[in-house]
Amino acid sequence: MRQRTSEWYKSGAPWIWLNAGAVTISVLMVVGMIGFIAAKGLVYFWPADVLQGTYREANGQQVRVLGEIDSQEIIPASRARDAGYVIEGDSEVTRYLIKVGNRDVIGADFKLVLAPFLTDVSYPAEILVVERREWGNFYGYLKAVLENGKPIAEGAAAKQLLPERLARAVDLYHQLRSIQKHEIGAINYQLEQLRLKKRRLELDGVKDPSAYAVLEESAKILNRDYAQLRDRMTELTLQGRRDSIVLATVDGREITVPLAKVVRIHYPNAMTLLQKLGFYVEKLWEFVSDEPREANTEGGIFPAIFGTVLMVLLMSVIVTPFGVVAAVYLREYAKQGPLIRLIRIAVNNLAGVPSIVYGVFGLGFFVYFLGGSIDSLFFPEAQPAPTFGTPGILWASLTLAILTLPVVIVATEEGLARIPIAIREGSLALGATKAETL
Repeated sequence: MRQRTSEWYKSGAPWIWLNAGAVTISVLMVVGMIGFIAAKGLVYFWPADVLQGTYREANGQQVRVLGEIDSQEIIPASRARDAGYVIEGDSEVTRYLIKVGNRDVIGADFKLVLAPFLTDVSYPAEILVVERREWGNFYGYLKAVLENGKPIAEGAAAKQLLPERLARAVDLYHQLRSIQKHEIGAINYQLEQLRLKKRRLELDGVKDPSAYAVLEESAKILNRDYAQLRDRMTELTLQGRRDSIVLATVDGREITVPLAKVVRIHYPNAMTLLQKLGFYVEKLWEFVSDEPREANTEGGIFPAIFGTVLMVLLMSVIVTPFGVVAAVYLREYAKQGPLIRLIRIAVNNLAGVPSIVYGVFGLGFFVYFLGGSIDSLFFPEAQPAPTFGTPGILWASLTLAILTLPVVIVATEEGLARIPIAIREGSLALGATKAETL
């Protein structure tokens, strides 16, 4: 038995199993961390029920509360007493963080409440949540639908009419955004190109009036098209202002919200499980496919996803050939000596340099020096506005490539070093060249 154990130990199998176990544990930890983050983050898009209740403040004042429970925690009773609440004993109490919304009305999005002082809790089906383009969510009740400032439906009739009017307002908003982003954006780009061409003629000392006349005529045509689009946008804006809704807070205060500033409206307490699931999928898709709004606190993250993917692709295209070729040369072709050892030490040291150092280097070298030089040589008409001398996806990719290059070189060298010599010799014995063997 002892002999078998000794042979098993000498065979290296324990280290193989130990390595496999370590890798398995690492993978499980990574998967668990990703799952934990996903569970905590993705639940944000689920339409939680909205409660309504009465809360007694520390000073004894009774206030109405309406919102959704964002989180809860258990705190010692002593902390509640320090805040002015009367609690007997040393027991613990539950504290809720309730998202009350209505930032433009009450000035805060959240409210902390203690469970023992929250009474008359209910979940009325009439409560609606209005997701707005500004000021965050509104929690309350629908009172009326207005057209040109005059009520056309109230109560149940308003609830039936609201989806149709909201769909119209959302469609008008998307038309406006399309004109701004595509058509007007294209005209502005062409006008800027004409300005740069005119500036280039001035820098080159061109005196021919006909050259400037052509540019002026093109600019007039573009300005005429711009005026037509501006009139169209004004018309759409006026159409979008036609409809609005009157909303009431839990304490009876009323506000008027234009439907043009509303993203969506739903009644979470009246939704079935299937409806909530559909709402969840819609919100999740918006998160990954839409643009951010409200200072990046709402909307989606598509620009960030697109920029990250494009930057990584550019970085991979740049760093892979250089890193692999450098590693192959250092391992297979370079004459091993003090110079190669010095290069390897430098590469290993570069692999340990903090990323912030690479960022500062990229900003100074690529953006200010290289980009500024390109602007001075090839785009003098655009100055002082930078063309290449400003942070962009190209410079970010090059900086990331420099950061990753030492890692690629070291990893490739390690991989080449682990190839058994028998495989190399067998390939050469079969008539393959060194390059073909590699």
